[in-house]
Amino acid sequence: MNRRFALALAAIALLAVSAGCLGYATGGGEVTNETLDAEPPREYDFDTDRDAAFDLSTDATYTVVYAIGDREELRLYEPTPYSGDEPMAFEALRYQYPDGEVVNGSEFRARGGEIERTTDETWIRFADDMAGGRLAFAGDGSPRRFTMRAYVEGSYAVTLPPGFSTDAPVVGHVSPRDHAVETVGDRDRIVWDEVTSGSVVVQSYREGDLLVFGVILVVAVVAAVAGTLYFRRQLEALRDRRRDLGLRVNEDDDDDGWL
Repeated sequence: MNRRFALALAAIALLAVSAGCLGYATGGGEVTNETLDAEPPREYDFDTDRDAAFDLSTDATYTVVYAIGDREELRLYEPTPYSGDEPMAFEALRYQYPDGEVVNGSEFRARGGEIERTTDETWIRFADDMAGGRLAFAGDGSPRRFTMRAYVEGSYAVTLPPGFSTDAPVVGHVSPRDHAVETVGDRDRIVWDEVTSGSVVVQSYREGDLLVFGVILVVAVVAAVAGTLYFRRQLEALRDRRRDLGLRVNEDDDDDGWL
């Protein structure tokens, strides 16, 4: 019995290691300078007039630029269904000073900024001379379903990849609902004048996907109709067989399609 118990404990420990629980116990792991100094997937738009501006791409990455204002720190986390919050992962951090100078993550640290990852969140803390600047980084996020917590209050913008839209109901969805859609070149940009809490959610589709959705819907309808007809024919055949055997059949139920 003790041997079985020991084996069970060993199996649980192995699962905990594979699920990253050791990372939880040791504080979630360090955010390395190599990660922070990585090249961004595309150029950051520091000229945005929004407090939070996201740029989505078909390669399932996003970039974001935050206006820091006079805040001293920024807490980045992602809710999970079972274990509370977890630290948000990102890379290619850049900081732009009010005078336009841009530094990478390791230089940000060298100048007094701090980046700390705990079991529940990632903290970014700014030095005293960093007030009024802008923070940018990149992460993983699909334009088909993009969700992000409102880590800062103010105006928001989410720019979709070329050819993507949110106009069609069901397949397109935006939250909060008090938004507007701008056209910037060949791209749609969803904007909010004020976001104070919760999350921004953008569910978009490639315009060519509507044909695929239409075909899937037609196939589903045809399959449903064919299945219904087949079911009724089987019921009618069973009813005829019972009648041939001399069993009682309630003819009044014929219109209902049941025996």
